Amino acid sequence: MMKKLIRTIIVDDQQLVRQGLVCLFEQLEDFEVVGDFTDGQQAIEQVTVLNPDVAIIDTQLHGLDGISTGRRMRIVSPKTEIVYLTSLHSEDQMREAFESSGRAYLLKSCSFEELAFAARKASCGDYYLSGPASQDMVAEYVKPLLNSQKPGGLVTQREREIARLLADGYSTKEAADILNISPKTVETHRASIMKKLNAKNVTDIVKYCIRNHILEA
Repeated sequence: MMKKLIRTIIVDDQQLVRQGLVCLFEQLEDFEVVGDFTDGQQAIEQVTVLNPDVAIIDTQLHGLDGISTGRRMRIVSPKTEIVYLTSLHSEDQMREAFESSGRAYLLKSCSFEELAFAARKASCGDYYLSGPASQDMVAEYVKPLLNSQKPGGLVTQREREIARLLADGYSTKEAADILNISPKTVETHRASIMKKLNAKNVTDIVKYCIRNHILEA
């Protein structure tokens, strides 16, 4: 019985990097590169057609940035796991990468062997961070961070916007006016936020916003 190949797409606006990664992954027996893209929007439009297991995305894309690309990609293709590559590491960016449902976060200075290992981990639903302390970081930082959004799932970008407005003291009608949506839509999002955060009141939403740097303490 043939082993299932890891269907992979590459999203990087640097042609040399993108083509190099395609060539390297095609040499591996357990990967199949099904697409490569120069920009995030193009990748999002094709992801439901290509149905990849893993998307390897540069965080510094022109136009729609890499993390926004990954976030939107997960919405339209929830089974596609995201591996982020970055040349400008920061803790804030790492936090945002994992909050956007990313599975792995690596510097572009990593070896190809490490990237392939991370992609394999991601395809199995595991997390990966590069560096000698990566497993400690996953255990002590990444998983607790993501657990703050359980048991109801990942908080969407729109829900984050509404959570911030509610935490700032705006009423449902005021939030609806600011976002140019109906009060009923705000109420629907609010109910979803409360469920996802297991929140009992607005104070719990405020705590979530502070914890995730949506609202300053």
